[in-house]
Amino acid sequence: MNKIVLIIGTRPELIKTYPLINQMEQSGFNDYLIVNSGQHKEMLIPFFDFFSIKPDYSLDIMTPGQTLAFSLAKAVNQLESLIATIHSDGYHPSIVMAQGDTTTVMASALVAFYNRILFFHLEAGLRSGNLLHPFPEELNRKVASITADFHYAPTQQAVSNLIGERVPYEKIMMAGNTVVDAIELIRNSPKFQNVIFSNLKVQQVVDAGNRNVLITCHRRENHLHLQNIITAVEQLALSATDISFIWPVHANPMVKDIVITSGLMNLSNVIICEPLSYIELLKLMSTCTKILTDSGGIQEEAPSFGVPVLVMRETTERPEAVESGYAVLVGNDPAKIIAAFDNFNPVFKSNAINPFGDGKASERIVRHLKNSLLTL
Repeated sequence: MNKIVLIIGTRPELIKTYPLINQMEQSGFNDYLIVNSGQHKEMLIPFFDFFSIKPDYSLDIMTPGQTLAFSLAKAVNQLESLIATIHSDGYHPSIVMAQGDTTTVMASALVAFYNRILFFHLEAGLRSGNLLHPFPEELNRKVASITADFHYAPTQQAVSNLIGERVPYEKIMMAGNTVVDAIELIRNSPKFQNVIFSNLKVQQVVDAGNRNVLITCHRRENHLHLQNIITAVEQLALSATDISFIWPVHANPMVKDIVITSGLMNLSNVIICEPLSYIELLKLMSTCTKILTDSGGIQEEAPSFGVPVLVMRETTERPEAVESGYAVLVGNDPAKIIAAFDNFNPVFKSNAINPFGDGKASERIVRHLKNSLLTL
């Protein structure tokens, strides 16, 4: 029995794959298997529960403190064994599909190639033009593109990047970004309207309608510069005492241990909290004055809520946010962050369109997947 194997390893991958799974279920298409690679093992469990998704197979590719090379080797080995297991269970993995630019994605692409299974890349064609920014994601997605048999590009810029790398046009679809689909599904639900935050202080800020700023930071390129970002937030919080600065700290000890031992803990208008659930994050985002982040996903999500973003990176593979006036690059220099915070004040129309998609990407992709499976 031919099957599409959806391999998911991190929270962003699950968030962006969820609309496809939802669309498959709604259309009665069930020729797919879901694999949890375990790259974000503990973080993923509540997200699978929230989306009511149960993986058919679960792996365990992460060990605390392991190097990138060891992670990749472990992922490749476990995914290789998984292919054999799927065969022994009576299924034929005809298409392997993965989203984005993580170790899980690169390993999935390589294993699919080695086993001569078609690899379809979701959110293909993103490029920063610098292999070290973001590190190692730029390499991961380029390797995935080299092996991919089909590319679901989110924007015209992503299509142009692939064409520039001599990917045949007939192997590319400009589908839009499925994260916009996910946002539309969630914010139109009763759950979104009645969100209760797990952190009482965050709940109080939102309930009071106070001005607030969301901060997230997790990328490796910022690990060595995290103190710069903390310094910037400290100065902003001291000068803007009427604003609450909310920082859900990433679980990585390279980030968490530094943030929770910093002077931010002593500022009354700074809230340092555990990572938020996705619906909490979107709800908070919808109330924000501004966002400071190095997250790619938030660059894509914020336009749906009309919130300006200060991107704490030197480059971005999502130039559409900058070109549309939703975001500005500030790097990790405290002076640049503070200046942009004071001076970047765009005003968006209430009916402004998210430059990353129209909310119908999953419909286009699932329709193509069905047709692809029929032709094998």
